[in-house]
Amino acid sequence: MLLLATGQLRASAQPAVMRRLIFIGDAGEINPKQHKALADAAAHILPGRSIVMFLGDNIYPHGMGLPGSPEEKETQAIIRSQFMPMRAAGAATYFVPGNHDWDKSGKLGLAKIRRQGEFLKEQNDPGLRMVPADGCPDPVEIPLGDSLVVVAYDSEWWLFPHRKPAEGDGCACTGKEEVLARMRQIRDKNAGKFVILASHHPFRSYGTHGGKYSLKDHIFPLTAVKKWLWVPLPVIGSLYPLLRSTIRNPEDMGHAWYKELIGSVTDVFKARAGIVYVAGHEHGLQFIRDDITQVVSGSGAKHSYARKGRHSLFADSRQGFVTIDLMSDKSLQIVYRALEGGEIREVFSYRVSY
Repeated sequence: MLLLATGQLRASAQPAVMRRLIFIGDAGEINPKQHKALADAAAHILPGRSIVMFLGDNIYPHGMGLPGSPEEKETQAIIRSQFMPMRAAGAATYFVPGNHDWDKSGKLGLAKIRRQGEFLKEQNDPGLRMVPADGCPDPVEIPLGDSLVVVAYDSEWWLFPHRKPAEGDGCACTGKEEVLARMRQIRDKNAGKFVILASHHPFRSYGTHGGKYSLKDHIFPLTAVKKWLWVPLPVIGSLYPLLRSTIRNPEDMGHAWYKELIGSVTDVFKARAGIVYVAGHEHGLQFIRDDITQVVSGSGAKHSYARKGRHSLFADSRQGFVTIDLMSDKSLQIVYRALEGGEIREVFSYRVSY
C-alpha cells in the first residue's frame, strides 16, 4: 500500500501542460508528406490550450495569386490545406510571412503579402490571422498567460529589395528603429516571462542558408533548381556552393542585410533570460544553443540538407514540426516530431528552464 501511494504521489507530481504551441514552417505545397505532417499536428492540439503558427513560405512558389490570376484558386487551396485542420481542432492559427509569400522576393511582393492577409480575413474567423499583416513590419504580441508571450515579426520585410509600406500606409512602424523600439517595449512589458520570437528567418543554422552543403549539392547541383534533375556534375557542381557563398543572396545568412537583421534583433534581447528564437526557412529541423536558443522548424512540406554543427543538439532533414509546451513547473518542453517509417514520431525533446 505504501509503494502504491508513493507511486501515485510521484505520478501526480509530474508537471502538466498549461499551453501548447505548434510551429510548422514552409508548409506551402500540397503533397502526401505535407498532409501527414499537418494531420499529426492537428492531432496534437489540446483544445482550449493550443495555438498553431505557420512560420512563413505558406504558399509556394510565388505567394498568393492575385485576383483574376491563373494561380488564384490553386494558392487559395494551398493555404486552406494548412489552416482548415487546425481550426477544425479548435486552435487559433497564425501565419507569419516568408520570402516566398513576398513573391519570392519579387516585385509583386507587397501586393501578394497583402492579398494573403486579405484572404485570411475573408474567412470571417477571429481565430485566423496573419501576423504581422498588410506588409507591415510591426511586431505582434500574442500573450499566453502570466508566463509566456509570443512575439511575431516579419523578417522578410528587412530583406525585401522592392517597394515596402511607407509612411501613410497604415503601419505603426515604418522603419527599422521603430521596429526595434517596439521590440524593446514588448521586452520590458513582459519581464519575467518566456518570450518566443517567431519569424521566418533563423539566426542560427547549419543548413544551406547557413552556408552548409551536402554531397548531393556538390555532385547533383541541378536538384537545387528542379528536384528531379539528378544529372551528375561532380566538378562543375562544386561551383554552386562556391558561387552561392561568394555572390551573396539576401536570403542567406552571409549577406550583409541578413547579418544586420540578426545583430539588430539579438541586441534587443541579448541581456534577457527566457528568450527562444523560432523560425523556418531551412527545410529541416534543428535545435541550436550557443548564446541564443534557436528552434528551426521548416519542413512542413519540403526537406533539404541539415547537419549537426558545433552548437547543434539536434538536426534532421525529414518532414515534421515542433511543439513547445509551457509546463506547470514554469519550464518549456520542446519536442520535435518527424516522418519516420511512414509515420510522424517524436525524435527529440529538450526542457528549458527559465
